[in-house]
Amino acid sequence: MKYLIYIFCIVVILSCKKGDNTPQGDDEIWLLYKRFNPTVITIKKGTTLKFINKDNANHSVTSSVGAFDSGKIKSGNNFEHTFSDSASYSLYCRYHPDNLQEQVYITVK
Repeated sequence: MKYLIYIFCIVVILSCKKGDNTPQGDDEIWLLYKRFNPTVITIKKGTTLKFINKDNANHSVTSSVGAFDSGKIKSGNNFEHTFSDSASYSLYCRYHPDNLQEQVYITVK
């Protein structure tokens, strides 16, 4: 009986695993577990970043100075933005504005 309970627990744990095994691309920022990953990034001017919502909650990618806003990014969807100007950007999720973990800082050179 203990053996069956052990197998059942393993099956439950493995079925609860989030996400997939796809490696993160160089120009991708994942929204996962209610945080941006990575949280700090430096890119070249003209780079297009893809923000992928790997979480089960809705998120946004919103510029703190109003430069752009993704709108709602549902789970499994993404948003792309090309950074054409050399500048520093502070982005946050407007669905979770008080969560300091849900911020990303991008420097464009």
